[in-house]
Amino acid sequence: MNRAIDLILRIVVSLAIFIVVMFFVAWLLEDVIYFSLFIGIPAGLISALIAFVVLTRYRGKS
Repeated sequence: MNRAIDLILRIVVSLAIFIVVMFFVAWLLEDVIYFSLFIGIPAGLISALIAFVVLTRYRGKS
């Protein structure tokens, strides 16, 4: 049960980071690049994957 809750928490944190980074990058670039979501979505995806890996490795060492 504890492992399932830990996995769900890591996924929720990763999704939150994805959404925040995606919107922040798209908002910053909307005046410069018309299709700013083409930059924001990959940036959010990469940051979410990095966060998930870091959280997984940190949890594994504890």
